[in-house]
Amino acid sequence: MFLSKELRSVEQSHLDYTRVRNDAHQAMDDVKHKSRLIMAKPSVLLGMFGYGAFKGVTTSNPESKRKHALITFARTAFFNFIA
Repeated sequence: MFLSKELRSVEQSHLDYTRVRNDAHQAMDDVKHKSRLIMAKPSVLLGMFGYGAFKGVTTSNPESKRKHALITFARTAFFNFIA
């Protein structure tokens, strides 16, 4: 009697763990999908590019910041395109 009760408790714990693990995987997939959707919006890409261009104009080394802004824009657009 005592042993069967403990075995049921262990089995229930395994089921609870599996349920929680599946929920965590589902939540992670949802977050990844939603972040891809946010990053793929043209307004977000333009905002990131505009911010980088503004930093490039207002710094003492504009060529370096301009290149960094262009590379960041291209990298973000590329990864959103292949994802």
